[in-house]
Amino acid sequence: MMRSHTLLLAFGVLAAGAAGISSAAAPAALPEIRVADAFDTPTSMPGHRSRNTATDGILMHVVESLVALRDDLSVGPMLADSWKTSPDGKKYEFKLRSGVTFHNGAPLTAADVQWSLNRILDPKSESYCRNQYDGSKGARVVSVKTPAPDVVTIELAQPYALFLEQMGNIQCPLAILHPSSVDAQGKWLKPVGTGPYVFNEWRKGQYVSLTRYPAYLPRKEAPSGLAGAKNANANLRFVVIPDASSQKAAFMSGQVDLIVADGENPPPRGPGWSIVVEQDLDMNTLLMQTRDPVLSKPEFRRAVALALDLPALARTLTNGDSGYSPSLVPTMSPYYSKVHALGYTRNLAEAGKLLAAAGYRGEVIKIQANKRYPEIYRLAVVTQNMLSKAGIKAEVEVLEWATQVTNFREGKFQMMAFSYSGRIEPAIMYGDVLGDKEKTPMSQWTNPEASKILADIKGVADPARRKAAFEEIHKRMIADV
Repeated sequence: MMRSHTLLLAFGVLAAGAAGISSAAAPAALPEIRVADAFDTPTSMPGHRSRNTATDGILMHVVESLVALRDDLSVGPMLADSWKTSPDGKKYEFKLRSGVTFHNGAPLTAADVQWSLNRILDPKSESYCRNQYDGSKGARVVSVKTPAPDVVTIELAQPYALFLEQMGNIQCPLAILHPSSVDAQGKWLKPVGTGPYVFNEWRKGQYVSLTRYPAYLPRKEAPSGLAGAKNANANLRFVVIPDASSQKAAFMSGQVDLIVADGENPPPRGPGWSIVVEQDLDMNTLLMQTRDPVLSKPEFRRAVALALDLPALARTLTNGDSGYSPSLVPTMSPYYSKVHALGYTRNLAEAGKLLAAAGYRGEVIKIQANKRYPEIYRLAVVTQNMLSKAGIKAEVEVLEWATQVTNFREGKFQMMAFSYSGRIEPAIMYGDVLGDKEKTPMSQWTNPEASKILADIKGVADPARRKAAFEEIHKRMIADV
């Protein structure tokens, strides 16, 4: 199921952005957009092991990569003007833009790119993203060379079709930093990047402020996603307000300018703000633990699927703003096809037969959820109600979010309402879901044939072959439920 987000924006802020601010204006004269964030960032280091979505969302304004993702998730240039790939798909050569400077005024060079990537690969940096570049999950980088001050070459051990996409991924980008981001002993100070904003001040538990970088050099292409021209028309302040009701009160009183609203309890419509509904790549899901004695039986899992009116469930949870999707391939993906619409249709009579075949005797199934994310809790409650009408006894077990995440990682649940943040490509999403549960308990689906299909396209860039592979994987997932 795809998640929809409701954004509320104050008109005053939009007017300030629309009016435009001259690049010659002093930063102090700029207006400030105040964004409510439910979580503080645990670090100012891109890709650090303690990063979270707040960190990613803040630092995407501060740091840039060689490439960036457009609206349609295609790859566009950013710090690199162009690149070429060797015939064997292992070597990438990037030509850097001229005139780009870091926030300390130093010019961007190939040596900075080399330093940034080597730092990610260094175990001492504690980078959460190291597994995307050391071969653990993504490409395996074997060398980074600088044949010229404005040319950098990166060589991989094997071809990896998603290498460029990974560079531009918000979660684990190849963030190009200046070495002055650390002190003489290598200890982290703060990000010195090339983006339109400077990391200005961080008061833990309160806010992070970003100020416009006056010397930022926008690209000439039209804006698209994180690619193309970027212009900072206001300073930014990310204000930590954990409680949704407090966020709404702060918004309505004018203390903040933008919130992601709770779809069940949004602020009333008013003349001072607008409501924007957008669909993102996040997915709300129902997980079933196949190592559980009851849920290990395919007949029981299919009975659960047929007991749920999934389209109605999706509409209910998003106030009609999002539909049911049975596939891990997003509906806006170029790889989506009618095959990915193959899912489940509610059939209580058939569900009853399958429960009998599974030997179900009324055991209580616990659905883990939390109230930190209201949509997850509501997903569990509505599921419980629908299952009861098929004769399946279920209880919602409300946990602290940290406990639920631990249980997810360790596979300690029967059923779970859970949310996956968006992945930039279906192969990454399937890679996080597929796996051997004995080795990786947080893997949700063990199917060696599906894993082999995914592994076989690791170095394949041909869209037709990738699309066919994703279709086959989806059909197998629906069969296994």
